[in-house]
Amino acid sequence: MTPLSRHPMTLAWLALVAATLTVFALAEGAGGGRFASIGIVLVSAFKVRLVFLWFMELRSGAMPWRRVTETWVAAVALILIAGVLLTGAP
Repeated sequence: MTPLSRHPMTLAWLALVAATLTVFALAEGAGGGRFASIGIVLVSAFKVRLVFLWFMELRSGAMPWRRVTETWVAAVALILIAGVLLTGAP
């Protein structure tokens, strides 16, 4: 049996916590610029992907569902990044 500290779900949870802290640092430290916004969108897409794969069991599920969720995450992230780049905000 795998110790709790090395269980893949624990590692996924720790990655989510680290990503949340990264988003917080980007939001507080960069002053809300485009770079920070794009970084936050990318880290958030990574977090959603981790939740889909590890906590919704899609990594071992049917491939069509995994393709749908992966495509959805990529499409939403690209739309949000395009919105950040196309606005007049600094």
